[in-house]
Amino acid sequence: MKTKFSGIMTLLLALVVQLTFAQQKTITGTVTDDTGLPLPGANVIIKGTSTGTQSDFDGNYSITANVGQTLTFSYVGFDTQEVKVGAQNSIDITLNPGSTLETVVVTGYSSRNQTVQTSAVVSISAAELSQMAPTTSIDNMLQGKAAGVQVTAANGKPGQGAFVRIRGTGSLVAGASSPLYIVDGAPIREQDLASIPNEDIENITILKDAAMTARYGSRGSNGVVVITTKGGNRNKDAVIRYSSRYGVTSRIKPNFSMMDATQKMQYEAEMYALGVTAASSLPGVTTAPNSPERQFLLDHEVDWQDLMLKDGIIQSNSVAISGGAEKMDYYFSVSNDRNTGIIDQIDGFERLGTRLNVNVDAKEWLTLGVNVGYSRSTSDEPRDRNNAQNPFRAMLDYNGYEPEFRLDENGDRLLDENGNPIYNPTHSGFPVRGALLSEPSNIVDNTTLGSVDALVKFSKNWSYNFNVAVNWSAAREESYMKPGGILDGLIGDPDKPGNKMDVQTHRLDLTLSNRINYNYQNDKHNVNVLGLYEYNMNEYNGALVRSIGFPSALLTTQENAAEVTDGWTRRNRITLVSYGVFADYDFQERYLLQGSVRRDGSSNFGKDVQFGTFYSGSIGWNIAKESFFNADFVNDLKLRASYGSVGNRNGLSRYASQGTVGFGSYPGGSSTIPTQVANPELSWETTTTTNIGMELNMFNKRVRMVGDYFIRNTTDLLFNIPKSAESGVGSIAGNLGDIENKGLEISLQGDVLRGEDLSWTLGGNIIFLDHKIKSLPEGNPIDAPDTFGIRWEEGKKINEHFYIRYAGVDPATGRAQFYGGDGNIYFADQMPDMENRVFQGKSTIADMEGGFFSNITYKGFGLRTDFVFKAGNYINNFVRSQRESDGINIADNQSVGAFNYWKQPGDTGVLPSPIYATGDDSVMSNSDRFLEKGDYIRMRNITLSYSFSSETLEKTPINSLRLYVQGQNLLTFTKFWGDPEVGLSSGETIAFGDSVAPGEATLYSYPNTKSIQVGLDVSF
Repeated sequence: MKTKFSGIMTLLLALVVQLTFAQQKTITGTVTDDTGLPLPGANVIIKGTSTGTQSDFDGNYSITANVGQTLTFSYVGFDTQEVKVGAQNSIDITLNPGSTLETVVVTGYSSRNQTVQTSAVVSISAAELSQMAPTTSIDNMLQGKAAGVQVTAANGKPGQGAFVRIRGTGSLVAGASSPLYIVDGAPIREQDLASIPNEDIENITILKDAAMTARYGSRGSNGVVVITTKGGNRNKDAVIRYSSRYGVTSRIKPNFSMMDATQKMQYEAEMYALGVTAASSLPGVTTAPNSPERQFLLDHEVDWQDLMLKDGIIQSNSVAISGGAEKMDYYFSVSNDRNTGIIDQIDGFERLGTRLNVNVDAKEWLTLGVNVGYSRSTSDEPRDRNNAQNPFRAMLDYNGYEPEFRLDENGDRLLDENGNPIYNPTHSGFPVRGALLSEPSNIVDNTTLGSVDALVKFSKNWSYNFNVAVNWSAAREESYMKPGGILDGLIGDPDKPGNKMDVQTHRLDLTLSNRINYNYQNDKHNVNVLGLYEYNMNEYNGALVRSIGFPSALLTTQENAAEVTDGWTRRNRITLVSYGVFADYDFQERYLLQGSVRRDGSSNFGKDVQFGTFYSGSIGWNIAKESFFNADFVNDLKLRASYGSVGNRNGLSRYASQGTVGFGSYPGGSSTIPTQVANPELSWETTTTTNIGMELNMFNKRVRMVGDYFIRNTTDLLFNIPKSAESGVGSIAGNLGDIENKGLEISLQGDVLRGEDLSWTLGGNIIFLDHKIKSLPEGNPIDAPDTFGIRWEEGKKINEHFYIRYAGVDPATGRAQFYGGDGNIYFADQMPDMENRVFQGKSTIADMEGGFFSNITYKGFGLRTDFVFKAGNYINNFVRSQRESDGINIADNQSVGAFNYWKQPGDTGVLPSPIYATGDDSVMSNSDRFLEKGDYIRMRNITLSYSFSSETLEKTPINSLRLYVQGQNLLTFTKFWGDPEVGLSSGETIAFGDSVAPGEATLYSYPNTKSIQVGLDVSF
């Protein structure tokens, strides 16, 4: 009887499953605008589920759905449409210009219509990204694109990423405030963003408030950037796309001028006449105005900036093929990007990448997906640290009368025993130009981003998703001091010439994700609940070998070395275990609720405090959907509010909670030395965010606005807390205090013209940001771990400058004056015996930041311009202090502005007289004389394009064709001396600024660049 009953139940279950899946089908079609042009990147989602896709470059899409389900079609700036799946297998959709409220947002764990979102989320489509000048690291493309997303270029080095902060600084550790990046479900390091070609990106979604970031737990405390790569389309023939661009890049011209040879000689003579410097080794003094020696130097004058730099070449080519059959879709691409950079004799950056994305309906109830991207990049290192090897410092240090090569009395180059010209070491004793050739340094990076996804549909309401995501990176860095080279001759071992360093690193980030999803919907109610269990492991392995004694410059491997002088291997691992529940509900898309609870456990912390619980809740009200709402000029109006908490574990070493020891030796024995004090109470840094927002469309949706006000509090800050010297350790890892960021974000777009042939859209976004330090241990101030005058103190701004106030030049004597701590004005040697440094409310963090754009289309022509701006931040202009040094750095070249020093009583608006410089230097170096406002407006992008109509291409094999010319960073408006978009040098940003914050001070970093490119996008 039991066997018969089991058999009957099995047959009934099979019948139910068959009936459930019998009505499932693949729907294909095309999404176009009201003029018939395809809309690439349009969102197609099964209403009430997390299942969706996006249209390809030609507007084609393919999705598997059940009869009776509803498909939602949306695109930024267009009205959303819904179509119920019936007997049809093809659905073509025309979207009309309209609301931005109704786009579909892809958040990584799910997809959701913006109409029912209750959080601060921004989505950037592939179509919008295609209007921007491509970069070798996609985080640079986020600049000015979303309110509250603050982006600063790290520097102009090809392949270099950007510093991205969402809604202020979430930590006092400079490298711990970056958002979490997710690519097709795989968390990646921000450095690995340079491995993703621009052409492979379908969509970028930025999650800003805790209503969504709390779903990522401890990794989402500083916001989340979700990147979705492109896919194929079901039941579509293969579409081949080719994109190519070529351009020229150069340094952004600085707004200051360096002295030429004649000017520097004159300046040296003036300094000698004032008694500031002696005559020895100063050509401006030792050579008479009309002497042959002086003329010889002038005849061989060098413009070092022109000599060191070059116009670089930008090249990019990519080929992609996509399509699909009834039960599968695919996308495959190959790309090559090259940017030679602007340093002469340095090759710059090159990347070869490929990607394969495949989705297959293995069974009617099982869908499998594989997304794999691989890239290999090579990068020549510019040695742009703050030392004599830095070419960007050298081109400002070297004087115009110092020739590149050593010359004989006839002006001919002197040759070495091999017949090669001998480089002139200049007054610095180090010829950088020659060193770039004889001391090559490069990095080769292999990166794989991959994910495997299995979706099991149990029924109409229940589904299960299993995902494995991997971010694997293998990097090799080689620095070679060739035997007989310039640096080898200065510091090498003459008996064992040559010096080679090899560093190899392997990084693995593995995520296993299990998600079970329940969805129920009817005409009034829509409920979605997702349960999550996730495991994440991050592992690092590294090795270094350094050796000397190479028989030839051509033999560069370690096996050819005579002696190994240094070596080590390192490995570490951190793990994260998470589980949570996320729920969404809406009633007729009118009343909205979202909630989440997630619990994370991290190996970073002590065993009793490893777990933290993070939560969020949000509500929304679509007032425009109420029957009583009848304001004709208002098309959409939604109010929303959210509150949530998120943890953070970044910013400290991986074993910060544990005690560590180091090993050494002494004559006759070995030693063990404590290097880190254990802190088993080290626990989670927690950020809570309150957000109130409004989304509004008016005047037939011609005007579209989003506004958000937020308060973001971070408590139990992770930090290496300084300890007294008597403790035997410099610091101990701990939780030290609280900070607050609060601000107002506004995004506004308007259609000035909306015609069939001519349209013009203007838009922009801005954040007004306020921030402060709320508490520190025992209320004591802490000096930041750098040399640029940042102090943290309760009640003050984050990263506020702490300096003696500069009071200008005394018109009677020409001597520099300063404000004492008592508010009175003094000369340097008269300063009162007290703390004379003060806060002035001047922080490295901008008070306001954002971007604005104009987009004009006329028939097939398009003209788009994008600007970015920043205001209210202050920068320590360290470079300027060395170029207007009041005669202290007389051996180095100076800016033309150094001539503007005090010369006679009554002079105002001038630099101090150099006769006092040496005595006043100790006070001057601690003053705010070179603290400048970093305000600027920059034209980030301008694109002129032409898209051929389908009628023009009708009799050709071409489906679409777009030609364009783009400019990047062509205009900058600022009063700042130099480039106000201040980052860090590439060597110092390997860890993205662990101590020096971006925008804190000018350094001799790789200059930001401008470019002009031409390109085409074509599909067949």
